[in-house]
Amino acid sequence: MTALAELITEVRSWIAIDPEVYPDATVTSWVRMAIEYLSEELRVRQMVQIDWTKMSEGRVELPKDWLELDTVRFYPVGKPLIYAPRNEFYLPQYEIKNRYTIVGNYLLLGKIDAVNGVDVEISYYQRIPMLTDDPDPTKITWVYKDNFRLLTLAVLWHAAAYAIEDERVGGWEKSVVDMVSTLNMSHRTSKSSGSILVARRRSFG
Repeated sequence: MTALAELITEVRSWIAIDPEVYPDATVTSWVRMAIEYLSEELRVRQMVQIDWTKMSEGRVELPKDWLELDTVRFYPVGKPLIYAPRNEFYLPQYEIKNRYTIVGNYLLLGKIDAVNGVDVEISYYQRIPMLTDDPDPTKITWVYKDNFRLLTLAVLWHAAAYAIEDERVGGWEKSVVDMVSTLNMSHRTSKSSGSILVARRRSFG
């Protein structure tokens, strides 16, 4: 059984729904809504990714799965660059060296060496991948493996909010909000007390 199928079965066991009334496609939509919510609210170590790329222009498209930047720096050495609000970044008298800003899905840097280019590294919070029907165990996402209780309760909450009437919905919502807050706080604490090991990739996207 795939991770998605197992989660669907788990959700059905909690709220006793008939597959003929709410087919797998409907339950899958609740799963998608729950994961979308968790992507918006969670900021934990499993979401952190590191990418780097060579820039020869003043802008580069950010990864498709990025939610929020953590750090930006010149690679392989260099202190983190400082974020500049867009209105300051574009002022001609404003010193934009070692500064960056964001426009839409693009990262903009000031004073790029257009001849030699510059290597830029970012660490960022990555959108939580959706569960799939892929039977490959290596494709099981971290939120399913590490936070199954949170994921299940988030799906139940969204099911009750959009389709299923259940008096437990208030408890599910509170449990989800409390767990998200606790996990986020633990991550903030860990960032200040030690380093985080993150898998690397060669380029943005």
